[in-house]
Amino acid sequence: MILGEGERVRVRRLALADLEQAAPFQYTLFITEPGTALPRLVEAFHQTGFWTQVAGAAAIADKATNRLLGTLQFYRAGPGVHGFEIGYILHHEADRGRGSASEALRLFGDHLFTEHPGCHRLQLVIETWNAASARLAEACGYAREGILRKAGYSSAEPEDCFLYSRVR
Repeated sequence: MILGEGERVRVRRLALADLEQAAPFQYTLFITEPGTALPRLVEAFHQTGFWTQVAGAAAIADKATNRLLGTLQFYRAGPGVHGFEIGYILHHEADRGRGSASEALRLFGDHLFTEHPGCHRLQLVIETWNAASARLAEACGYAREGILRKAGYSSAEPEDCFLYSRVR
């Protein structure tokens, strides 16, 4: 199922064949567990297809070749927040810096706003050292709101993160 299509990429629901490539990247298909064990990913795929009303993961695919470039995921930002948090990754360094992630993020956000009329906010949590991701967020219309202290997840010691949002 195609969720959005742009000039370079197609955002689509995950396929069983995508799981092996996505498995090495922690927390890109699940937000509640690392999601790196292929048998567990296959089990979850058969249960939900990695898509529910409150959380899901999608594929970023090259429009011309349908090659899997990366994944996007959404989940409830918090019980008092009327929106979702989004994460994204392009799997291979060679695919980065070509506009694929920004196009995919815009398409995915548009889809979530359309599919969820009660969603008024999309947010990104980006570690302060990740300047490329911050530029991508701003290019996609996300506004920096502040800093979440010690909210990072990619280091042994949690790092500070910027909070970005796009509102309806």
